Amino acid sequence: MFSSGTFHHLSLTCLVALPFTAALTLMPAAQAQNPDAGLPEDASQMQLDLTDPNTLRPLTQEESLLSLQGGQRLMVEANSAIETQNYGVAAQKLQDVRQVFNQLSNFYQQLAASFSGIDNRIYDTQRKKALETAEMRDQATYQLALVHQAQNQPELAVPLFIQVIRSQNPTRDLGQKSYQQLFELGFVDSPYPSDATPPEGANQTPPDATNSNNGKPLTQENSLLSLPGGKRLMTEASRAVETQDYAMAAQKLQEARQVFNQLSNFYQQLASSFSGIDAPIYNDQRQKALETAEMRDEATYQLALVHRAQNQPELAVPLLIQIIRSQNPTGNFGKKAYQQLFELGFVDSPFPSSGRNQPTSSARPER
Repeated sequence: MFSSGTFHHLSLTCLVALPFTAALTLMPAAQAQNPDAGLPEDASQMQLDLTDPNTLRPLTQEESLLSLQGGQRLMVEANSAIETQNYGVAAQKLQDVRQVFNQLSNFYQQLAASFSGIDNRIYDTQRKKALETAEMRDQATYQLALVHQAQNQPELAVPLFIQVIRSQNPTRDLGQKSYQQLFELGFVDSPYPSDATPPEGANQTPPDATNSNNGKPLTQENSLLSLPGGKRLMTEASRAVETQDYAMAAQKLQEARQVFNQLSNFYQQLASSFSGIDAPIYNDQRQKALETAEMRDEATYQLALVHRAQNQPELAVPLLIQIIRSQNPTGNFGKKAYQQLFELGFVDSPFPSSGRNQPTSSARPER
């Protein structure tokens, strides 16, 4: 998103771009009759050249904040920062590029939709521009993810690579490269495609290729976005419970919930992207999504118990209901969560209400 200051600048740019006759209508009546009144001496001599495309088309200029030229200029600046290993500046520039191209793509897509069935020439032109700017956005997203890798921030790179895969489709060059990066980070277990050689450039090294931490960092226990990292938090929470340090336990369990929920959602997104394209990868990612959702629900259940121990049932109830919705009441944690609600007095009858065996449903990722 552009800042309020940015939009203020855009507003001033648009005002300057108004035809001179339209600008006169914005002046007080006396000044409109005498346009030179109240203007600096030099300004009174200024003339607007209505034939000058630079005057009438400000969004075609390189310094524009909403144009192809402006986005490309930011890309050049980002690449220059990468060459000097100034990754902080590079990340900021690439984030700005993503926002510019994403806005442009959305605007062109909206225009194309508006002219569908009305003017095919305009429709085709705007749709092509929407696709081209979306491609540029994805290129910037991929480069930003590589910069995060160079900064030893794989947890920031993973969601960006997944965004590229979902946008590009896993079979396209940039989608395959993004999946390969996820493999090199340790987020997925098998390279892509499972039955072919990765495309040229798929093993593109991050900007800081000399950093040994870039080798499968997400398989390490201290990772902020990994199964080992989530399990470590669960262990720390259990130790805190044993010493009745419930505040610390609640904090660790909340962090574990966030880790497992992020993992589950990311695996689910990858599974959806590979549905009908690569069955082994689809099945693997779907299974991981279910497993990490189960771990999230376990952390949620433990957190609810901690809130009970803290005599905070009002905090436990919504967590227990989340589990039931995720697990289904017939699932293992679903039954336990409902029993807790009964013991708290939130519901009046125990479950199951009959001896019938019902099918167990798997956990679902949260949104």
